[in-house]
Amino acid sequence: MPPVDLGARMARAFISYKHDAQPDVRIADYLVNLLPQHGLTTFIDRQIPIGHEWPTAIEAELERADFLIVLLSEKSAASEMVIHEVSIAHRLKSSTGRPVILPVRVAFKDSLPYDLGAKLERIQYRLWQGDGDEHTIGAEIVDAMISQQDFAAPQANSTPAAPNNLAADGNAVTAGSVLAAPLPSFDVRWLDMLESPGGAVRLDSPFYIERELDEKAARLISKAGVTIRVRGSRQTGKSSALARLYQRARDLEQSAVYLDFQQLDEDQLANLDSLLQYLANFLAQQLATNESPDRYWKTALGPKDKLNQFIQNDVLARLQKPLVLIMDEVDRVFAFPYRNDFFGLVRSWHSRRAIDPAWTRLNLVLAYSTEATLLIKDQTQSPFNVGEGFHAHDLSRSQVETLNQKHGSPLKTVQEADLFMNLIGGHPFLVRRALYDLVDRAQPFAGLQACALDDDGPFSDHLRYYWWWLKESDERRAAMKSAILKGMVPSDEGFFSLRSAGLVTGHSREACQPRCGLYRAYFKERL
Repeated sequence: MPPVDLGARMARAFISYKHDAQPDVRIADYLVNLLPQHGLTTFIDRQIPIGHEWPTAIEAELERADFLIVLLSEKSAASEMVIHEVSIAHRLKSSTGRPVILPVRVAFKDSLPYDLGAKLERIQYRLWQGDGDEHTIGAEIVDAMISQQDFAAPQANSTPAAPNNLAADGNAVTAGSVLAAPLPSFDVRWLDMLESPGGAVRLDSPFYIERELDEKAARLISKAGVTIRVRGSRQTGKSSALARLYQRARDLEQSAVYLDFQQLDEDQLANLDSLLQYLANFLAQQLATNESPDRYWKTALGPKDKLNQFIQNDVLARLQKPLVLIMDEVDRVFAFPYRNDFFGLVRSWHSRRAIDPAWTRLNLVLAYSTEATLLIKDQTQSPFNVGEGFHAHDLSRSQVETLNQKHGSPLKTVQEADLFMNLIGGHPFLVRRALYDLVDRAQPFAGLQACALDDDGPFSDHLRYYWWWLKESDERRAAMKSAILKGMVPSDEGFFSLRSAGLVTGHSREACQPRCGLYRAYFKERL
């Protein structure tokens, strides 16, 4: 890549790492001391002065940075804050050319999780394998920053071991592996490894709790001409449930395609034509169609007719069994002015089944978190009020107790279970995170409870991510403060924004509350 133009000044590095992980902290400290010795400037979040707002300072420093040094260990790769910092750096680099990202793997050779892999897997990295390696790696970082380029010499990427099955959060689980930290989002890339029927890789986790959604939706997906809607806020296990629907379809020898709208680039979402052309090309690639969608895009038809023609002629016409098209986080399209046209098109696929038998071979699964009625005014053009609807709820008390048993019962008494539910509730990710931490650190629940709100505690990355998200909007902050203090939110928009993000629960803005005691206590201190 061409060098970063810094003029006469020396390069500035932002160091991203996991606070409570070793040797991550030790390596970060080494770099903080090393780089200034060569005239280079560093920033690490411990340098934020008391009284400065942490999210604002972090984003400002990322914008100032010429390089992002990211320390990737097994624990940091599951850190929501590390993932978020890399995401911001990746976005900034796409628009301004910097910061250059210098990944350092810390005794970690496995595939990166979904949220990191798409941004980092093609970038050359350095591997820290043991004490002393930081000296060589530090020298290479100095050389890269002085020459204003990324790591120069290629380093062959290791090939991760093939997993035997997948955990509830998408972690690959290999034979003899130890308990792994839960990932904040499901890694849908593993779905490409699922073979049907009876493949070697299965969605078969000891930590997955089946819910009503799993049973009923699995029965529906075996039929033809089905539309399934799955609504749930962030980290309710929605994507894990969709992955099991995908596996169910493959077991039935149906074609299945999983599209996560959160992974689409801005260019692909720029307008209706670019989105529909991307969708056509994605289907063609996933299903290995005989014809390319390009021939339809050379015609004078409108983009909706082009996609319809491609799906009917080159996808559905060659299928004997239904195609299961799973579209996750589809409500991302709500942010764009063509949303009514797009969702009207999806609704038309549902309606076409009544007049054209070919379209009964398209089973639709739509997953979303935002309240659709606020954004689609003409309900006759909405796909969110047809078919079968399901809600991905938090776990019940009995389900949390089952998970506790599956982790070896780190919660020893009924009283501890009561305190745990008051703190965490049934939040699927936080329940797994807390139980993992209790087992991994071999600590009693009282120890976890005592440090739950600490900036270097077991939930710090998760809470900081949300604090950052709230700081991006005055309306969000005001809405969250009102939910904590008054049990209500001033506007429908504010309520649905918080609920879809997973911060509050409730059926209306007049009656809502923080999703768990942890959120109430942490944000009450800061808002």
